[in-house]
Amino acid sequence: MRQGIRFQGQQQTTVHFLSVTGLCWLLIAATALPALADVTAGRDAFEKGDYQRAVLEWQNPADRGDGDAQFGMGSLYEIGAGELKQDYKRADYWYRKAAEQGNTEAQYRLALIWGAGGDGFPPDLIEAYKWAVLAAESKGVWGGVAADLRTQLDRVISPRERDQGKERATAWKDARKSKEEAVTTIAAPPPTTPPPAVVPSSTPAATPAAPVTKSTSGCPGWPFPTLPCTEQFPALPGAQQRPGPSAGGASAASPAAASVPAPHPPATSKAPLDELNQALRQIDCASLSARATGGAAVISGTVPSEDQRAKVMQVAARLFPDSRPELNLEIVPPPLCQVLAELHGLRLAGLVAESGLTLRLTNGGARLRQGELIELAIQAPPHAVQLRIDYFSLDGQVLHLAPSSELPAAQLAAGTTGVFGRNGRGQDWIAGGAPFGTEVIAAFATPTALSLGVPRPPAEKALDYLRDLKRALGRANPGSATTNAMALLLVRTSAR
Repeated sequence: MRQGIRFQGQQQTTVHFLSVTGLCWLLIAATALPALADVTAGRDAFEKGDYQRAVLEWQNPADRGDGDAQFGMGSLYEIGAGELKQDYKRADYWYRKAAEQGNTEAQYRLALIWGAGGDGFPPDLIEAYKWAVLAAESKGVWGGVAADLRTQLDRVISPRERDQGKERATAWKDARKSKEEAVTTIAAPPPTTPPPAVVPSSTPAATPAAPVTKSTSGCPGWPFPTLPCTEQFPALPGAQQRPGPSAGGASAASPAAASVPAPHPPATSKAPLDELNQALRQIDCASLSARATGGAAVISGTVPSEDQRAKVMQVAARLFPDSRPELNLEIVPPPLCQVLAELHGLRLAGLVAESGLTLRLTNGGARLRQGELIELAIQAPPHAVQLRIDYFSLDGQVLHLAPSSELPAAQLAAGTTGVFGRNGRGQDWIAGGAPFGTEVIAAFATPTALSLGVPRPPAEKALDYLRDLKRALGRANPGSATTNAMALLLVRTSAR
């Protein structure tokens, strides 16, 4: 809720989280895009799931001929990121631009989208073979993956189609060489055809193979986006155990099915559950955990979008092929998903215990309407604790419910349950206003009161607060099994 929580009877002290920052950014971006556009910033925004910002950062340098930005634009259109409609024609346009600058990864992704096909973009295995041949000539990691794809294509195309693909590859190289030679003889390169305009669309996108980001640990970028150790090839027309095409036609499989490849298993000796949990930790802006029950995977937590939910299902199905994975997932978009990911990181770092503290609404549900009392029942672990109670809103802010000026201290004896929120004297916790959606209430229990270094304002940026909270939790139990605990409650907010 944009207003978070207000205290009953004190309208003048209502905490408003809405600011003009977003509006100002849009105005600045509209008038000063060339100055702000930055390839690295676009990549960072993409990895955080901020696709609108990625478009703003990449569009201008892509128009000017930056190969990395052109590849980024192709990636956005390939997956239909954010408000962009999935559009393989536009992805093809930008990937070709990057491929002309020697980007092997772009050549490889061209082979993938032409092999898979999509809505309004029929598969062409000859064109796919052409790009696989070109990419396979590279001696880098993408060349090795492209060589594997070329082998896959060899199994489903005819010798004549194979020869045609090689001829196209040779023609492309000759044309590129001629262009490069021409450029060296003139002062400036010839103008290129203007790129298609970015036209955002709210049309739901299918989920093709994801574009590439980089990681510095484990299998790079695994399992999303695709990288050599996890890449799988599209559902090729005519492949074994898949519906084949009619003569000259496309695959009988739907475009969505053809464009959701399950990655190859990486080289690992880990148990499937350990491998799955490792994969889940690599998903940006997600808070996920998995367990195995009767040979099946059960995955719980939050993801930032339906697209990421589908990818979680994809990996779980690959690692547990004999059973259908069970997903208990909430979709929590940025920036709140970043908050949940940070909270989940506290558990992974061992700074808070997985259990021992419980948190629930006394109304028995998980819904809050504007103007309703927020009354919380919190049960302590088997030892006395001091509590911090925080409300994290959709816009990345946090309101400190306790300790606060209204409730300077909150504590519980071992194993007891306390009820908080009905403070009296016009200071009850009351649900605020729009926008509505899934928000988070968190309770932290520690043996002694935490010191976060400086007095906290009633409301602040959540990530700033969590940074200091993490340090304080680390100081509370250095080098020993933690006695800190955390409980989270997702609440769905709505109007009256």
